[in-house]
Amino acid sequence: MKKVSLIFLFALLSFHAMSQNSILIKNVNVWDGTSDKLNYNVSVLIEKNLIIDVAKQIDVPKDATIIDGMGKTLIPGLSDVHVHLALTMGMNEIRNEADWMYTAVKAAKSAENFLMLGFTTVRDLGGPAFGIKRAVDEGLIPGPRIYPSGAFISQTSGHGDSRNRNELSTYWSGTPMHPIDALGWEFVVDGVPEVLKASRENLRKGATQLKVMAGGGIASQFGPIHSVQFTTEELKAAVQVAADWDTYVAVHIYNAKGAIRALNAGVKCLDHGHLINEEVVRLVKEKGAWLVPQTFWTTAPASFWAPGMDSIPPKLNKKIKPVLEGTIKAMDLAKKYKINIGFGTDAYGSLGFEELALSEFTARTRWFTPQEVLKQATSENARLLSLSGQSNPYTEGKLGLIKKGAYADLLIYDGNPLKDIEVIVNYKKHLKFIMKDGKIYKNEL
Repeated sequence: MKKVSLIFLFALLSFHAMSQNSILIKNVNVWDGTSDKLNYNVSVLIEKNLIIDVAKQIDVPKDATIIDGMGKTLIPGLSDVHVHLALTMGMNEIRNEADWMYTAVKAAKSAENFLMLGFTTVRDLGGPAFGIKRAVDEGLIPGPRIYPSGAFISQTSGHGDSRNRNELSTYWSGTPMHPIDALGWEFVVDGVPEVLKASRENLRKGATQLKVMAGGGIASQFGPIHSVQFTTEELKAAVQVAADWDTYVAVHIYNAKGAIRALNAGVKCLDHGHLINEEVVRLVKEKGAWLVPQTFWTTAPASFWAPGMDSIPPKLNKKIKPVLEGTIKAMDLAKKYKINIGFGTDAYGSLGFEELALSEFTARTRWFTPQEVLKQATSENARLLSLSGQSNPYTEGKLGLIKKGAYADLLIYDGNPLKDIEVIVNYKKHLKFIMKDGKIYKNEL
């Protein structure tokens, strides 16, 4: 009888612990996402999924769980505004070989990997991420909160046209849509009516912003990097649809000509932009638009570009080389004109490649202080994400900040990342605590 009573008591205590709504993190040095320095020996009170108070002294609720931060550094959860959670294999394998449930399981694992690196929010810029978002939001799987774009919107021969050379166009042949297109990977469309339909279809499914391919890419089978894709009228059609939903369009673009066309059509975010010039940067500044570059590409291993290979094949390297060379000039201009810069890595590929996202912190210190880079990955990204307006699914709290009313997305590091950005990069050693939406996913304190 005594054994049964003890089991019952432990069950009650366990239920009580799980049902507690208040958590107090004490004895931490807080960087709030915007300040120039740490606020030492502070406490943070969390109720459910929001920060209720940040102060030196806080009245502790009676039933609160207390966590001693041991004098370590507390910062807001990181965000990455250019990921592809479902793109864990090459498009040819996804299109022609992989079972869709296998692809989904790998996407779920990628989401978990990003969270355990400290990314509590991501913007997915193409691919079927709606189901992963729902599963994360419902607590079925661990992962960051997700701002999904839905299917890539590409013109015929554009960066999102992943057909092989022998695969006919549904327009010319009357053949049915390919299964992966039906699953929401890409819409290959031409002309204003088709762009309108694709844009509206993504929004119907829950897109928080639209992703349009405005130029060729490194991985493009048909569209060279110098190509400009979609006419001004087609781009304006996507922008109008997005505006009608109170959100915006982000475009994949490297070259200056395509960037200028996109900006003049009303696009709010240029992703990549490694070959832009001063005219583009001035236009970004004038229009209050955003640039989301990837500087770690200049140091990424060959396996990032050519999985399983020790060196980049010459044909692929011919595309990559000018992009990497242009990165330095583009970033110099971006810093000179102090334009809006988001932190987005495009670190996709085989599971485990998510870690490369952290190397973006190191790469950006060529142009910015550790504090400036951290702002880009927290409070600045939050400003970019807020462009989704009334299409924003996460409005209960503020993102990228540690202040009253913000989401309880919190990281604790052993070390001061404002002085040494490698504290963020070397996460296995330094990242001791991860909280997202008020739930603890890691605690090594």
